[in-house]
Amino acid sequence: MTDQKNTIIAIVLSALILIAWQIYFGLPQMEKQKQIQQQQAQDRSQPPPLPQQGGTTQAPSAPGAAPQVTQPGGVAAQPMTRDAALSASPRVRIETPSLSGSIALKGGRIDDLSLVKYRETVDPNSPPIILLAPSGSPNPFYAEFGWSALSGTAAKLPGPDTVWQQEGTGALSVGRPVTLVHDNGEGLQFRRTIAVDENYLFTLKDEVSNKGAAPVTLYPFALISRHGTPQTLGYYILHEGLIGVFGDKGLQEETYANIEKQKEMSFTATNVWLGITDKYWAATLL
Repeated sequence: MTDQKNTIIAIVLSALILIAWQIYFGLPQMEKQKQIQQQQAQDRSQPPPLPQQGGTTQAPSAPGAAPQVTQPGGVAAQPMTRDAALSASPRVRIETPSLSGSIALKGGRIDDLSLVKYRETVDPNSPPIILLAPSGSPNPFYAEFGWSALSGTAAKLPGPDTVWQQEGTGALSVGRPVTLVHDNGEGLQFRRTIAVDENYLFTLKDEVSNKGAAPVTLYPFALISRHGTPQTLGYYILHEGLIGVFGDKGLQEETYANIEKQKEMSFTATNVWLGITDKYWAATLL
């Protein structure tokens, strides 16, 4: 009888705890998530103004340094629609069982990517999740790759405004990589080969041929750029922000709020990966 009484008391206490948690934590979080979803729907229907569109990415001033993004002065520009931003560059299609999108030949960026197996809502006819978006659109988020040189080197290097040429034709698909080429007119020829698997992994190989008379030393860099701060859910058990593993330092996580405060973070390590996360999605460099 005593054991049965204790069991009933335990069940009642557990029920009270669950009810209290739902009232004080669950319902506020559900309401916050609902507001975020409403705001995201509004953002899609009416693109918000962004600060200073038209900034450029500069190569690192020294090997291993982070590329710098500069923004012009003046009044903040109204962003283009996503379609208008996509049409500002010639493109190579991306078509796989998991992904749909394109590579911008201007800058050689991967900046248009949708996850075709995932939808915005439980409705199977709702739009697919958009992960990456080009510069100039309402929420730019893209992967960029390039080269830097030692200070004083006069070599003309490809940048965000460089228009690459595709070797051959056809879309990037599983088992069918694409190759982009650029000749700087001074003896340096750049080749970028991009491959993708049946899931979500891109493999990029950059090569440089020097047909000039003088030797040139170059250093590759890669970055993931996200303009602005996305809306977050704020769950204390869920990380949203920057994430990476840096050698002996191990896993490092920085929230968007910490990034706003510190402005700049640097790590020195080998065998690393890093990226930017949302509640469900992440874009990372390996």
